[in-house]
Amino acid sequence: MFSTGDDQHAASFLKGTSSASYLPLLRLARSLTGASSAGIIALSKQALPLEIAYVGAPLTDTLGNFPFAELSATPSSQTFQVSQGLTVAGISIGSAHRHMRTATSLFLLIAGETTELSGQKTLDALEDLASLTRNPIYNTGSVLPNRMQSMESVQWYIEQTATLTRRAKFGLIRFNLDHLSFINERYGWDVADIILEEIIRRIEKLLPQGAFLGGMGGGNFIVLTPPGYTQVTTRSLMTSILRISETPVALANSSLPFSLSVGWGMFPEDGNTVDDLLTSAKAALMEAQRLGGGHERRADEETTRMHILSSSLEQDLAVAVEQNGLFLNWMPVVDTASQQIVAHEALLRWTRPGYGEVPPALFIRCAEEAGLVEKLDSWSLRTACMAAAKWDVPHRVCVNISPVWLVSERLSKLVKEILQESGLAPERLQIEMSEPRFFGPEDITFRELSRVRALGVRLALDDFGSGFSSLERLRFYPLDQIKLDRRFINSLGENNRANEVMCAILALARALNITTCAKGVETESQMAFLDAYGCEEVQGYLLGSPVGDQAKPASQST
Repeated sequence: MFSTGDDQHAASFLKGTSSASYLPLLRLARSLTGASSAGIIALSKQALPLEIAYVGAPLTDTLGNFPFAELSATPSSQTFQVSQGLTVAGISIGSAHRHMRTATSLFLLIAGETTELSGQKTLDALEDLASLTRNPIYNTGSVLPNRMQSMESVQWYIEQTATLTRRAKFGLIRFNLDHLSFINERYGWDVADIILEEIIRRIEKLLPQGAFLGGMGGGNFIVLTPPGYTQVTTRSLMTSILRISETPVALANSSLPFSLSVGWGMFPEDGNTVDDLLTSAKAALMEAQRLGGGHERRADEETTRMHILSSSLEQDLAVAVEQNGLFLNWMPVVDTASQQIVAHEALLRWTRPGYGEVPPALFIRCAEEAGLVEKLDSWSLRTACMAAAKWDVPHRVCVNISPVWLVSERLSKLVKEILQESGLAPERLQIEMSEPRFFGPEDITFRELSRVRALGVRLALDDFGSGFSSLERLRFYPLDQIKLDRRFINSLGENNRANEVMCAILALARALNITTCAKGVETESQMAFLDAYGCEEVQGYLLGSPVGDQAKPASQST
């Protein structure tokens, strides 16, 4: 909470940090109207008028008993003669830091000779300029602090919290409207603006005294909880923000549901500078967005580290693709009955210059977001097939491909082209696609998978059981194998329920004439269970670790 002294600090902060953002507006005001001076005046009930920015001569010394109340009573511009030969024209442009206890109203004023400012042209120019200061997302007469002002506010909160106790905290909550681009395309910008405005209105009602709400651009916002707020009280406010989406936004003839993604952190444990605190909350927000929207995540060290690592990843990854900077590791696949290697899975890897080896989940996700995943897939498929064609023992080669190829119906063409280039027998190639991923429309996916299978290539559903539509895909798509997610394997022999589920899956696969391969096998008891219940193939560290890129991976018996 803020005391009277804090209100004065707020006024000082407003003057010292926000003035530069108004200078272009004030210069334009002078140019359009011919005024000798232009300024932004901040006024609160508890303080005298404060000129936070001006061009020309300062205005506060000449205003005297200026009728701010009369000016704030209307959205239109007005002209006042304040002294002999001096006229001031002005307009209310909303409020700043309105979530602090001191509500500060802002006014755009220009001053000059009476003959210069008496015309309608001047009043019209002021109204046009005032409209530029109002956020187009929130054009309700109250100015939402922009990105720069929001960052300045974070710094001010850090300074305020530092004056309390050594253990004092505050929370930073970042949130955005999920699927904003889709809303814009489907319903138009006007509807998107209505939703954003309603979100702001609802959140304003939730904010405690002394909190701050600001915009970060593109449907992204931050809330700062008052200095002294704990993790518990910040989490409570964050939960309330998430819940505003439970009620759809009312439109003219309908209502539209929406959801928010939220990432949040605490000062000082999640960052003790503006950049660190904003970065950690953004990393948490992006993690929440990856869950599909409507979720929240608290900042943590690993999430933040991965976010920082990925922020500059895209450019280096694009170079690696173009300059052959990727490589493959080979994971052996073993026949359960004979204990012989029957295939090798090609694992795409990348050592980033200056950073070391990058986790595959990270750079593949980055490639998907940057539109590079097809280049990665093409490289790994071509490289794997070229290598396998030279193996002494004709084992299968298994290559994971992103399902994005299915929607465009270009996978069969790519596979056919690479098989011809490499000379690899089609039956030795197995294309694998991760089960949790979106495959696209069923009819298109079925058609394209059928084309690939018609080439003689095997198809496998990878990470089976980790998604939401496994059984439907088994029923509909022409599959040769399912690869069981390692989470199924971890509890084998230790949990009766896990054993029963595994038995049922293996029986179902046999009934559908689909082979199974268990991933992540690490113990003899897991191996014995899978062998006893008819799992045809296995892979995992018990049977062999991935080996480096080479034309002839290990092919001896295990």
